[in-house]
Amino acid sequence: MEVNGIGNVGLTQLKPTNGPSTAEVAKSFSNFLNEAMDEVNQAQFASEKLTNQFVAGTIEDVHQVTIASQKSSVLLQLTMQVRNKAIESYQEIMRMSL
Repeated sequence: MEVNGIGNVGLTQLKPTNGPSTAEVAKSFSNFLNEAMDEVNQAQFASEKLTNQFVAGTIEDVHQVTIASQKSSVLLQLTMQVRNKAIESYQEIMRMSL
């Protein structure tokens, strides 16, 4: 079995990729966070709505209410953990010496 080398690759042969700019990445990340927060908010509203309907007697399926409540709770906990990690990361970066 013969293995061929890739040859000399000079820096002139490497071309920068035309990827997104820093501003575009920041805007994309911001949009992602906003959409995630909207999803958490919608889950909270859906849970509250189902709970109110259950209390009013219009919904008899307690499983539906419980699942919606747990879903909104898990999403909120996830959001809090992501927030905590982001804050910890920021604080760690600020402690770095240059």
